[in-house]
Amino acid sequence: MPQHTTQAVILRTHDFAESDRLVSFYTKDFGLLRGVAKGAKRSLKRFGSALEPFTLNEVTYFAREHQDLVRLERCRIVRAFPEIAQNVRRVALGAYLLELVLGLSPEREAHPEVYRLLVYYIDQLTQTGFRESMIHLFELRLFGLLGYEPQFMHCVACNTPFDISAAYHFSIQRGGIVCPRCEPPLHNMLPISNGTIRLFQQARDLSLLKLNRLYFSRDSQEETHKLFTRFLEYHMGRRPRSLEILEQL
Repeated sequence: MPQHTTQAVILRTHDFAESDRLVSFYTKDFGLLRGVAKGAKRSLKRFGSALEPFTLNEVTYFAREHQDLVRLERCRIVRAFPEIAQNVRRVALGAYLLELVLGLSPEREAHPEVYRLLVYYIDQLTQTGFRESMIHLFELRLFGLLGYEPQFMHCVACNTPFDISAAYHFSIQRGGIVCPRCEPPLHNMLPISNGTIRLFQQARDLSLLKLNRLYFSRDSQEETHKLFTRFLEYHMGRRPRSLEILEQL
């Protein structure tokens, strides 16, 4: 049974059997994995708080071919991000990030960029200058990395390049902007301002560390929230539970 050691972020943990815990975690080298932490409920000494969501660990696990679950052997905490727990809303925002990665990522497919994006944004949640609108840039970058990138550069129906003088809608099914000539009678069309389109075009070309230079107006933030919520529901097949909690806070 091969043994692997890598860094990983804990996404979700559930009780499993009498003394074990079922853990979903996103690794730097192997992507999304699910595994069993044997005896984790019975012995705090072995795993302690390392299995709490958001925790960044160095994990060692064993994997067998043709088995869905790996066996977690050890977790060494690299960073626990205790600052997030001090603010209920940031806990909910963080839970939303974790749910998106868990709900959209294929299992056992390495995506180091997704791991880097997740760790960067969890760290951003601990910063005093964090703006909630930055979550939309996480969504946008995650969509692109996992093959769901919305198209904001040209009309998805006729391929005509974006024209700042035209008015556009966004097609949920086609995953991009639709020009005035191609609009009706498509379903699941949402209005989208040219300012929001331009913002996403800029975000597409910026490095991860420069994304926080972009600012959403209040109208653009509300518009993006509606659009990405529908877009997520379409691709995940459900409304993210953590999003419902966020909207109640």
